[in-house]
Amino acid sequence: MTTSQLYLLGLKRTFPIVLGYIPVGIAYAVYAGQNGFTPWEIVLMSITNYSGSGQFFIVSMAGTAAPLPVFMLALVLMNFRYFIMSTCVFNKFKKLSFIKRTLFSHLVTDETFALFTTSEKELISVPYFVGIFLTAWIAWITGAALGVLASSFLPQALTQALGIALFALFIAILVPAGKKDLRVAVLIIATAILNTCLYHYIKESHAIVISTILMAVIGATFIKNKGTADECNIESVEKELEEEKDKLAKKSQEQESK
Repeated sequence: MTTSQLYLLGLKRTFPIVLGYIPVGIAYAVYAGQNGFTPWEIVLMSITNYSGSGQFFIVSMAGTAAPLPVFMLALVLMNFRYFIMSTCVFNKFKKLSFIKRTLFSHLVTDETFALFTTSEKELISVPYFVGIFLTAWIAWITGAALGVLASSFLPQALTQALGIALFALFIAILVPAGKKDLRVAVLIIATAILNTCLYHYIKESHAIVISTILMAVIGATFIKNKGTADECNIESVEKELEEEKDKLAKKSQEQESK
């Protein structure tokens, strides 16, 4: 396939993600505007801090007058998975320069990561990567810009109602995980209870960080999905399958010779 074909294919496959990013980006912009952020700050945050949960978190924490180190620590914890995801994505490439790795790592998100790492081997290339990841990033920024514009002419009651998208976003993330594993459900509920209790004795920002760190440590210690293969080991799993095929082929040949 040519460079343009690979790019267009990546763009085409990203369309469902685009349809999801734009509405959430609009909701984020409306929510940020309600909390005193200027239009330029709203759009700039979407450009520089490309993380839906991270952006919602920053907006909600801004009203608590939390110290900058608390912001930084909480964001690193929330987005630490992107270090691992970026490594898995770049391991797919045979060769990629340091500059490209640095620039491309900014574009990695949960949805685009899942789409890219499950793509066919022959499609893995820079044009295909750009078609997926850059398109999704532009869609998110577009959603934020549309949200800024919508806030200027939509009725106040409607824009305030859009703020509920924040809670819908986290519910959509947490409920499937809780339904899949009872231990995760218990951990989610325990985190909420701990944060509520701490809120009455310490600052809200500190309560969020402490409950997040403590429960993350507990979850990492006791919740281990040994039955599932890690995304980074896709290639090793494929090699094992090839080895098994070879073994079966040899056995069939031996049986035929007998």
